[in-house]
Amino acid sequence: MRVIIIGAGASGMTAALTAAELGHRVTLLERQSRAGRKLMATGNGRCNLTNINAAPEDYLGGGGAEFVRPALAALPPEAALSWFRSRGLLTVREEDGRVYPLSNSANSVVDVLRYAMEAAGVSLLPASPALSLRKSGGGFAAATDSGEVKAEAAVVACGGMAGEKLGGVLDGYELLKAFGHARTA
Repeated sequence: MRVIIIGAGASGMTAALTAAELGHRVTLLERQSRAGRKLMATGNGRCNLTNINAAPEDYLGGGGAEFVRPALAALPPEAALSWFRSRGLLTVREEDGRVYPLSNSANSVVDVLRYAMEAAGVSLLPASPALSLRKSGGGFAAATDSGEVKAEAAVVACGGMAGEKLGGVLDGYELLKAFGHARTA
C-alpha cells in the first residue's frame, strides 16, 4: 500500500519509518527544508526522549491522565527506548529519570531517524508542503508545489503552533478541517 505522511517531525518520521518497515511505500512531505527541525530544539537541543518515571498522573490539562494512559500503556518508556536502541541510538539516563541521547545532542536523534527511513525506503520530500489533502478514489491526494501525491492512506502529523519561530504553523489544522475535524484552544 502507498502511504502519504504529512510532516517530518518526530511523529511523522516515526510513522513513516513504521509504515515502511511494515512493507508500505511511503512518501513523507515536509514543509521545512530539513526533517526534524523542531525536534532538534527539544530539551534545550539535547532531546529529552522520555522520562523512565513517566506516569499518567504527571500529565495535566484537558483530561491529562486519562488522555495519556492508553499511550503510555501501549508504549511505556522502556519500550520507546528499546525502539530507539534497535535503530542504533545510544542513550543516557539522568538521576531524575530523564533520558537523552548519549551524544547529548538532538541531532543524533534526527540522524538516527533519517538514516533508518532511508534504509527502509521512505521517500522524503523536504521543502514540499502539502497545500491541500482530499479524498481521491479509494485513497487520498495531497497537492504540493511540484504536483500531486496519491496514496491509499494518509497520516497528518504536522504538529501544532508550538515553536512558531521553528516553523509551528496551522497547516495540519487547515488540512484536517476539510475532513470535519476541529481544534480547541
